[in-house]
Amino acid sequence: MHIDIIRKENELKIDNISCGCSFDHDIPDMKIYISTGLLGSIADVISGNMDGRSVLIVADKNTYRVAAEKVIENLSENGYNCKLCLLEGEKVEPSPERTQEIISAIEPNTDFLLSVGSGVITDLTRRASFLQEKPFAVFGTAASMDGYTSITSSLMENGMKITKYGHSAKLLMFDPAVLATAPAPMQAAGIGDVLAKYNVLVDWKLGAAVAGETFCPVCEKLLLEALDLCSSNVDEIIKRTAKGMQALIESLILAGLTVLIVRSTRPVASVEHNISHYFEMAALAYGGSSPSHGIGVGIGLIYSLLFHDILRNLDIDSIDEDKIKAQKMSKEQKKDFLLSYYPPGIGEEVMLANETWHLTWPQQLSRIKALKDYHEQYKKDCDILPSYKDIIDIFEKLASPTSAKKAGIDRDRLEKALLCTKDYRTRYSISQALDELGMLPECVDKILSMEDSL
Repeated sequence: MHIDIIRKENELKIDNISCGCSFDHDIPDMKIYISTGLLGSIADVISGNMDGRSVLIVADKNTYRVAAEKVIENLSENGYNCKLCLLEGEKVEPSPERTQEIISAIEPNTDFLLSVGSGVITDLTRRASFLQEKPFAVFGTAASMDGYTSITSSLMENGMKITKYGHSAKLLMFDPAVLATAPAPMQAAGIGDVLAKYNVLVDWKLGAAVAGETFCPVCEKLLLEALDLCSSNVDEIIKRTAKGMQALIESLILAGLTVLIVRSTRPVASVEHNISHYFEMAALAYGGSSPSHGIGVGIGLIYSLLFHDILRNLDIDSIDEDKIKAQKMSKEQKKDFLLSYYPPGIGEEVMLANETWHLTWPQQLSRIKALKDYHEQYKKDCDILPSYKDIIDIFEKLASPTSAKKAGIDRDRLEKALLCTKDYRTRYSISQALDELGMLPECVDKILSMEDSL
């Protein structure tokens, strides 16, 4: 296994990939620049990487103020024809309607689109550029998520968080001085998204050992590099220094590049992301609070680490397979469970997307035996995991919520999220393992009893 991570003249790139796993590996065809002062010289970077002089710039009122206005000024001074698509409103939702708003602003002579923002603005621009077959570039205004490199867009449609195909940006640009101006919750979201990769790596190895998933050592190397870069610079990130902002955005980009390399989001998301998606979908369906995606992921990470503490300290030989079989839900019971625990319409979508939502007993028993065989190695794999208390300490320093309760989510909604989000995707996870061992409800009860102390 080999991969080169190259940092040269403010450019970050990946090259020379070799790996023995069964994924096809792509070298990302994307230019990535990270440099303090880049906002003032954006035209120089764009002219060397994007064809054409007519650009549609997509922003909201906040990103216009912090960056897009200066982007337009710099580009216009250097001979670019700039048109602004300003997405109005206090909060821009990633909806099909907003995508259409961007599409309506594209003119026949538009050469490329330029997203000036973070997650939502980038996802909407990506989707619009894909539908209109236009290339796009990104000027990121917050180190808040790992999706800048993505080939898909996360959108809300009919109350469900869905993934829509797009294409990757040709050019990513980041100025640490601009990133430092983002609201504190966005930095917390970025840290949550990076640190979630601790859980993703252990869950992915569980999935490889128990459910036959393909595990990629190249992605593991990139994720460990991202985790080390973020973890070793937490204090700088909290202080919003140039070094800290550079470390955080590099961590997010390195993690995000794994998706391009293996064309799958498996390297970047597991059940902690499912929990965050559930909070968002439930808030849309029933009202109430929902933290930003990255903060929700961070909260989901804390619960996942508590789950791992239970499994790695378990006497695996004490598992009573006959008792598990006796308590196992029938297929009809499991269907009723998913339909009642997910918001209206979501349970049906989950069952369509996840072909393993209900296992036969022989299938489940096979997984239990595989988990027993793997348990000693699993405990060693868990050595990379931080303590849940360490994650709480980091989030408290960022004045970010460390539990669902502190994020305004009630006990019933949290209980449902912890019980049903194991089924949101096919991919295996710690909560799936505990469920197939017949332990998930009691583990959830234990976490709920700790909620006030988190």
